[in-house]
Amino acid sequence: MLIIHFLRNIFKLYYVADVENSEQLNIKGVLFRKESNSKDNEGFLGFFDWLRLDENTIVGIRLCYFEHQAYNVLLTSYPYIRLTFDGKCMELLFEGDVYNPDISGDQDFANNYVFKSESEDYLFTFGLDHLTRDELNGLKKQCEVLDAIDVIRS
Repeated sequence: MLIIHFLRNIFKLYYVADVENSEQLNIKGVLFRKESNSKDNEGFLGFFDWLRLDENTIVGIRLCYFEHQAYNVLLTSYPYIRLTFDGKCMELLFEGDVYNPDISGDQDFANNYVFKSESEDYLFTFGLDHLTRDELNGLKKQCEVLDAIDVIRS
């Protein structure tokens, strides 16, 4: 699973293997609880696209979430989020500022949950089931790898 931790001026990427669905995540001692909309929608909050530089290199993600989600306004206020498609989608580039749009339209939606801490920081999770081994290995190089046991521990 890819976890994106959205902070005011920066974002952090984490990779965790073998965590399917949890009501809470512990990231470096901070407890995040699954938001009610995530629970109600069973991990389907809209679509996301992996933004690729080439066939094996993922450099970002495009989020196309349902408009009524409260965190959409928050996310669009962050300096590293780029609005696209007339404001209907948001892009987060992990590295650089270029991707190939011809190979960046997955419309994936697996294991896409939102978690919130008491201090109102957000984590978003993304399933990685549809990525190739090369894509996954490249993505992991951009992430801090966390142990699943530590992440699901309360």
